[in-house]
Amino acid sequence: MATRVVISAPRPAPFFTPIFAAVERGFLAERGLEGVIRYQAGLNEMVQGEVDFATGMAAYRQFLDGMPVRQLASISSRESSHVLMARPRIASAHELEHILIPGGSGPNAQRFVTELRNILAIHGLDLEREEIQTQGVEGSHKEQWDMLEEGIGDAATLGAPWSQIAARAGYRNLGHESNYSPSPSGAGLYASPDTIRRDPALVRAFVDAYVRGMRYCMENVAGTIDIMLKYCREWGVTTPEIAKGAYDEVAPYWRLEVDPAVLDKAIQKICEQRGLPPVPVTEFLEASFLEEALRH
Repeated sequence: MATRVVISAPRPAPFFTPIFAAVERGFLAERGLEGVIRYQAGLNEMVQGEVDFATGMAAYRQFLDGMPVRQLASISSRESSHVLMARPRIASAHELEHILIPGGSGPNAQRFVTELRNILAIHGLDLEREEIQTQGVEGSHKEQWDMLEEGIGDAATLGAPWSQIAARAGYRNLGHESNYSPSPSGAGLYASPDTIRRDPALVRAFVDAYVRGMRYCMENVAGTIDIMLKYCREWGVTTPEIAKGAYDEVAPYWRLEVDPAVLDKAIQKICEQRGLPPVPVTEFLEASFLEEALRH
């Protein structure tokens, strides 16, 4: 009998397709695991025992806040696939007055404000000084796009495939956060230290299947597009053309490895800022399972 593992993903977005591939192409099943995807869940649900593995934005800050989380691998060198898409009439970022961001008033809202602030900095703009209005949208990119279609806002931070949908409508790409402020650990795959201690064989099997899922996505474009069409349809991936556009946006940044030296530097910088004693990167990054899987 297969062991059931619950994997959290914030949303059914193309960004997370390597996880979907591990389920869909049977890589988890071959390791005796039944993979179940749970959307709109993350580190909190993982710590509470509701999910076994979490995917999402860089978690080293939450780790330094005391959250019991370990990074097992990377998903992308970018924390998100969000780009600032402006209406066709907007000739430059300096014309922006009203920008829609995801997250509504929820706990992630401030993260998306920071993301927008970094994108605007590419253009030499300061969000507060320029008095640009931001509007948090309950839901996510579909709801942002619907509002843009209704004439609300000058621009929005949109992820794949909605950024491609906007581009097809003539919207202008004004940049991605990583063009200004690259993340030291991008988006990652996480587990609780309790899970790692209690069942290292489970973690080993899961990471091995995840590596195979990632390799499949990197090597098989047509098959990956099929997976996107199945798992990401409710997220706007409704045609092969949209799926291919989403693939072209996110696939160049998919990766498995984390650079421990870069991540360690970021962790020590935060410790210094907060007046904390240095925390070794090895207390957060548990790379042994990935290293073993990569040798196969």
